[in-house]
Amino acid sequence: MSVQSIPVENLPFLYVNGMNVSNNVATPNTKIDVSSGQCRDSNDIMDITFSSAITINAGANGAVNRLDAGTFAASKVYAVYAIGDSSNKLSPGGLLSLASNSAPTLPFGYDSYRLIGYAVSDASTHFLKAYVSGNNNSRIFTYDAYQATSVTAGTSATYAAIDLSALVPPVDQTPVRFEINWTANAAADSFNMQGANATGDEWTVVAPVAGGTAHTVAFGQVLAQLVSGAPKSNYKVSAVGGVAINVAGFQFFI
Repeated sequence: MSVQSIPVENLPFLYVNGMNVSNNVATPNTKIDVSSGQCRDSNDIMDITFSSAITINAGANGAVNRLDAGTFAASKVYAVYAIGDSSNKLSPGGLLSLASNSAPTLPFGYDSYRLIGYAVSDASTHFLKAYVSGNNNSRIFTYDAYQATSVTAGTSATYAAIDLSALVPPVDQTPVRFEINWTANAAADSFNMQGANATGDEWTVVAPVAGGTAHTVAFGQVLAQLVSGAPKSNYKVSAVGGVAINVAGFQFFI
């Protein structure tokens, strides 16, 4: 009895390996790199392969390895796509898209795509430095430095929303890693966070000490949930004690 080896002609269902997004070393403000790798397209019809790393330029649009449309904008979350041509006439490449996380505007001749990551611009219209960990479908995006939300001295005693649109993808139920720096009024004061559509407390911090020079610094994960298309989380403090809430990063799935 003989055993025959049968080659695998197609990658497994929604497979992805490699294709990690990173800041370009030479031109980090407007360009990002994507490492070599392979993936199935979003419809699980064809394979898209990068035999070597590619560079995507946010300073131009309308073609492969550029923005899909418009001009590079400040304080935005960009989706990064691998794109391909099912007729195999055009080389695969990358694409940045602000308009949608599900349907980018493809350059002429391309008909397939797959979300592979994110890149985020700051108020100066430069890509923020970040690191992507993991392989396969679940990955972690970590900012090089914590990014401030609109809550820099929050004192709300009831749950108040934090708009995360400039720092987190508009994807419902995205796990976000937060860092807080809190000056509580009294020991045993509490800080709480939850997803924007939640009813219970998802993260609670109890102050061990308090006072003008006593800061409670903590890290926690809370879901960002969509409200009218915007990713948001809620926070509150049990007494008037200012808290700064920063985003350390988020987990995403491709």
